[in-house]
Amino acid sequence: MMERLKTVLSLVIIIIFLPYLVTFVVQGDFLNHTQGRGEELSESDTERLIFLLANEMPLTYEKEAFKAQAVIARSNLAYAKEHDQAEPEGVSREEMRERLGVEEFQKCYDMLRSCVEETANEVAMYKKKVAHLPYHFVSAGRTRNLSDVDEKDSMPYIKSVSSAQDLQSERFLKIEFISKKQFRNTLKEAYPDLDFPENDVEKMASVEKRDSSSYVLVVNLPGKKVSGEEFRNVFSLHSPCFSMKETDGQVRIVTKGYGQGYGMSQYGANEMAKEGSTYREILEHYYSGIRIKELRT
Repeated sequence: MMERLKTVLSLVIIIIFLPYLVTFVVQGDFLNHTQGRGEELSESDTERLIFLLANEMPLTYEKEAFKAQAVIARSNLAYAKEHDQAEPEGVSREEMRERLGVEEFQKCYDMLRSCVEETANEVAMYKKKVAHLPYHFVSAGRTRNLSDVDEKDSMPYIKSVSSAQDLQSERFLKIEFISKKQFRNTLKEAYPDLDFPENDVEKMASVEKRDSSSYVLVVNLPGKKVSGEEFRNVFSLHSPCFSMKETDGQVRIVTKGYGQGYGMSQYGANEMAKEGSTYREILEHYYSGIRIKELRT
């Protein structure tokens, strides 16, 4: 009799609590699945930043320089999303592995992952907004003041600051000589509607205006003015900080720096890191008035 009673009570308990048990199991699976997806998304974000960094900076650089670049990459991604702009792209895992080999790939991958994780969610803010952070490889000794070309001063944190370490870079200075004929032909190909004299280099092209850091703002052509950046692209120069002079029947072009010159100099950042500067100190040197904060989503 007692055994039968125990069986009946067990069945009653099962019937009463079965709906709760089913709900718990189903919700438990849902929560676990959701939690897993969250981890996958976080991992995906981490991976994306890792391969962005691999594409943006020489892999031999110091860790603190890479941590600074990690904050830049994360800030620029967030800014692009916020302003519906094209997002920066990195290399693929396969490209990085092919470039480095399996052993070196793993070493670099682990280093980049630690840089991303140690700056987790950190972005550069200016007046409570995510900042867009331009950068370049080597400056001409000073970075550029954006307000020299941007009347609206849309990025007031892009100021001219010293980056004297850049003078040590093998890419700081480039001197090249081209014939006057080649110089004229290159200009004629780029601007077929203009009439370039054959022998007078000064009349073919001359620098009219520079910014406060000696980067060229305006170049005079016959009947036309072009930006220093445009002229740089015509001749594939390393930077818009250049000078031209006729020497012994040739045109000598001297270029200083590598890149557009705004924001952080990666070479300078690496030298600062070697001297003991933290990634925050590096960023606050090159971007005036920014604050590094965690991005809340």
